[in-house]
Amino acid sequence: MQRLTLEEFRERAGELATAAVRTPGISAFCTGPAWQIAAHDALHGAESSRSHLIVEDEGTWMIFVERERDGIYFPFEASWMFSSPVAGDPDRIVDLLLAVHRWIPRQVGLCLGGIRCGSPLHRAIRRMKPVAGRYSEFPVTECMIIDLDEGLEGWLGRRSPKFRRTLRDSEKSGEIEIVEAGGEPAADLFARILAVQARTYKWREGTDILIAPEYAAFYRSLLTALRAGGELRLLFARRGDEDVAYIFGGVAGDTYRGLQMSYIEELRPLGLGNRLQLENLRRCEAGGIARYDLGMHSAYKERWADRREENTGIFLVL
Repeated sequence: MQRLTLEEFRERAGELATAAVRTPGISAFCTGPAWQIAAHDALHGAESSRSHLIVEDEGTWMIFVERERDGIYFPFEASWMFSSPVAGDPDRIVDLLLAVHRWIPRQVGLCLGGIRCGSPLHRAIRRMKPVAGRYSEFPVTECMIIDLDEGLEGWLGRRSPKFRRTLRDSEKSGEIEIVEAGGEPAADLFARILAVQARTYKWREGTDILIAPEYAAFYRSLLTALRAGGELRLLFARRGDEDVAYIFGGVAGDTYRGLQMSYIEELRPLGLGNRLQLENLRRCEAGGIARYDLGMHSAYKERWADRREENTGIFLVL
């Protein structure tokens, strides 16, 4: 077992990405380094001065940061708790957690999130109940999932006739072209996203998440890291030489994770959201994606998703 500094972890972050993809019962994307580092740096204040608990053992990881008060350790991303602070073999993860006093010789609280209910990892951690000074579970954000293991046609076959007709109608506008993000620098791509965002109804109402500087910084950092690693998936809908909508996500293994999608309010009747989502599904199928994660629940996603995954959070005192 090896404890790492934050700087050492940044240098070895690709190893976490590999571990996250092979871990049952977590979001490989949100547990990966792009999401975790962006959240650590942008969402939770100046944590570089806080105590970090970053341990690697033969490809199994635990990654926590002390937060709120001494002795309480949280995941790097604790805004939604999509990410898991542990990745790797479930039994070895339990060994890492039980060995926490090798590095912190006093009682500690560990808050875990992003663990799928009933998964092998969930079952393994539950076995710690008898030795924990406290063990409690709490609900965290659920995810809406599209299954693409039977391809796009299989997914369409599970949709209602009315919804399939709506999707066909969204592709009838010949004035709209769907294009992949080009070779621009990440900063320019993010500026294009913000330009569309500024013409949405949420932005005008002041409720858009990207208005908040810390969340804009999070998504900018995430886009930059995904672009550098080749995991970025970004499509724009264009009318002539103007961006009028976009869909932004990333991939980890055979999973696509949606991040943001918006269109300018004046073109709402064209169904640009439906058109972009459908085109994105086509491209995901072509790229071997089997699991399309739409993120947290919202009403419109119910028409798209095949199922809802429940995640749990766990608080341990050891």
